[in-house]
Amino acid sequence: MASLVRRLTWSSQTRPRMTGPSDDDGVIRKGLMKKKGHMRRNWLNRWFVLTKKGLHYYKDEMTASLHPGKPQGNVMLVGCTVKEDLFQRHENVFTIWTADGKDYHMQAGSKAEMQHWINAVEEVSRLKLQERRKTAVEDVRTDRKDSDLGVVPRTRCLSTDGAIG
Repeated sequence: MASLVRRLTWSSQTRPRMTGPSDDDGVIRKGLMKKKGHMRRNWLNRWFVLTKKGLHYYKDEMTASLHPGKPQGNVMLVGCTVKEDLFQRHENVFTIWTADGKDYHMQAGSKAEMQHWINAVEEVSRLKLQERRKTAVEDVRTDRKDSDLGVVPRTRCLSTDGAIG
């Protein structure tokens, strides 16, 4: 039981919490699509909103407008892969494979709409990846400046007995 509590606590602390889009996120694309469920594997209508932060989906358009900060789900787009899914029984289906191993199957209303969604998601993913790389380079530069000044960057390690040092 204790290990289960530890595992649940660890996963909730390390998993990034995403909220829905805010006014300054800049909506890139929004619209109704069908999404294949992860558990039941049935297709349900969902209202999708693509912003610079990511892809958010809601039960319907009214829920999205009334509660924009509380989406039903979020799709992490950093390092994702987006492709048309030719193996589904439905037409105009594309899949997003996230870096953490999840797959999201969506069905657009037409072939052209599907291609617009694919292009937009790929663009946001590319921008988020560039942003992350830029941040990593800035962190390395800061560490180098600190070491040039004789400041040793403090690192935290987990020892064999589980204590953080």
